[in-house]
Amino acid sequence: MKNMIAAFAGVALALGAAEPKTLDLRGCFPTGVVRTVALVMPASIYNKKNYDLGKAALEKAGYKVKAMPRMNFKTVAPVADRVADFEQAWMDPEVDLVLCVRGGVGAEDLLDKIDWAKLRTRKQRVLGFSNITMLLNAMLKEKAGHPFSGPTLSQLIYARPETLSWLAKALEEEKPMPDVKLTPLRPGACKGLACGGHVALVLKGIQMGWAADTKGRIVFLETSIREPSVIRKMLDDVVASGYFNGCAGVVFGELTPGGPDRKKLTGAALSAARAEVAQIRKDFAAKMTCPVYEGYPYGHVNKSFAIDFLREKTITADGILKQ
Repeated sequence: MKNMIAAFAGVALALGAAEPKTLDLRGCFPTGVVRTVALVMPASIYNKKNYDLGKAALEKAGYKVKAMPRMNFKTVAPVADRVADFEQAWMDPEVDLVLCVRGGVGAEDLLDKIDWAKLRTRKQRVLGFSNITMLLNAMLKEKAGHPFSGPTLSQLIYARPETLSWLAKALEEEKPMPDVKLTPLRPGACKGLACGGHVALVLKGIQMGWAADTKGRIVFLETSIREPSVIRKMLDDVVASGYFNGCAGVVFGELTPGGPDRKKLTGAALSAARAEVAQIRKDFAAKMTCPVYEGYPYGHVNKSFAIDFLREKTITADGILKQ
């Protein structure tokens, strides 16, 4: 499992090395809902230059930004410092959103050291994905705060306009969102709250005892692991754990073979890998008793739609996601 996590950490690190494409972050958070953003780094470190660009872009967009004091851009901060930053950001009465700078590796080390009882005294929004899957599903398990699986700061500065506008809608909790047409792998209607995230971290959460209860929930899944065989093995292990027993449905985001890492697949090799991953999704659906869909734009891609884990979702029999 550590090797798997290290593999997609390399993907996230590579994303932080290129020149950002999006620096206009106006409207990425809803006006009147998110005024002050706290930046935290609970997992891996991030490129300082790109961090500064992202922070400045948020400030230019009109948001007040509070950078937590213990973040370290040269080496991963001690667990105690990362816990302290996370709790400080959460409990700050001025902060409307805790935005994780990036994923990578390491959020899992915080879970049994966070004072969840203290955090339950204040409902707080937390936004992130990839390795932050660990924190978001722990929040569901501990019934603390409001988890949103969506772009970290490292992804926001590369995001397409659709990602930013969707994020604003997702964070505006009381208003309905646009419908999304999904492709059925195992048709059927379902309804429920959401959970899930990066497949490797869902599996890690199961192994560590920090998985969310999926009963009655729609599980959204994505991953950036390069080798299709690894994706298949992880999904098989999650199925074998019983994680999907009682869930309302499953929705696949991007399962990205040969994602944007340093050994990116191209040409015929990429086409073959994509075909294999498509078959993996079909094989998975054949094992399920609940509806299974694909086609939700979500994951390690520039068009990635945020998911509110506390907003009820309905998938109609013809595959329309309503939320």
